[in-house]
Amino acid sequence: MLNICTKLFAYNEIFNHLINLDKANKLPSRILISGQEGIGKTTFAFHFINYLFSKNEIYKYNSEKNIINSQSISFSLVKNMSHPNLFLISKNNLKKNIEIEQIRNMINFINKSSFNDKKKIILIDGAENLNSSSSNALLKSLEESSAQNIFILTHNINLKILDTIKSRCINYKLNFNYAKSKSIINNIFDSNTYDLLNNDFKLYSISPKFLINHIIFIQQNGLDLATNDAISIINYIVDKKLYKKDDFVINNFQSYLEIFLMKMYSKTHDYRYYDSLLESVFENNLVNKFNLDLDSFFIKFRNKYLKI
Repeated sequence: MLNICTKLFAYNEIFNHLINLDKANKLPSRILISGQEGIGKTTFAFHFINYLFSKNEIYKYNSEKNIINSQSISFSLVKNMSHPNLFLISKNNLKKNIEIEQIRNMINFINKSSFNDKKKIILIDGAENLNSSSSNALLKSLEESSAQNIFILTHNINLKILDTIKSRCINYKLNFNYAKSKSIINNIFDSNTYDLLNNDFKLYSISPKFLINHIIFIQQNGLDLATNDAISIINYIVDKKLYKKDDFVINNFQSYLEIFLMKMYSKTHDYRYYDSLLESVFENNLVNKFNLDLDSFFIKFRNKYLKI
């Protein structure tokens, strides 16, 4: 089941622009939603998908408050990944890329008749994860598929996608005001959770997505939000070897590392912290890329980077 936030906390202007295009029958059939990692691109996409699917439902999308009605039939179907007119493609956590077989399955989907003769929507969540083969296969579909099939792609702008894919889409760039992170966190957790965070995690540069998952990680592991700073979390992860078995840690350990080293650099202005940041990021990427021995890497990390 998909976890979709029913409230959209930003980007009202772009969202309303897309709604107006749809009402004027001018909605582009190839949409690229780009922006920094963790700022809500996927949430934006699912909200717009719900707007499109629920237009003729009793519990339609609330476009004035940018809220998905939880009683919406289409929302329930999308959450359960069973909507007949939606095809979702994203990278499997066990894989390095979106693979060509996923694109082939999507092609089979668009070649079949749609439910109730409505438009089909194909969501490519994380287009930066396409490899060469899957990119070229997708490009062919973007070029040849009819406007009856709406493609929505999300893209982390720090990573590359084919320029030819970009050129086939209308690009909407989401710019997040990080000052809104506090409001978003407190609304999602229905409390003053942001205020309880350790100060290491109150930087404007930290995305809401990371903070949400960090808070959930802390709660699930019975840790304290206020007393656990970046170094405490890093040591906890290494001690428990969570880098081997926790999906959030596997995907975000590097973020904890960057928060710690940048904190130390800002305190001391010692260039060694900056150099260690670059070196550790490089080595962590090597671990992920070549599946090097994780235990050896983290022993080296603890002995070297935490004892500068």
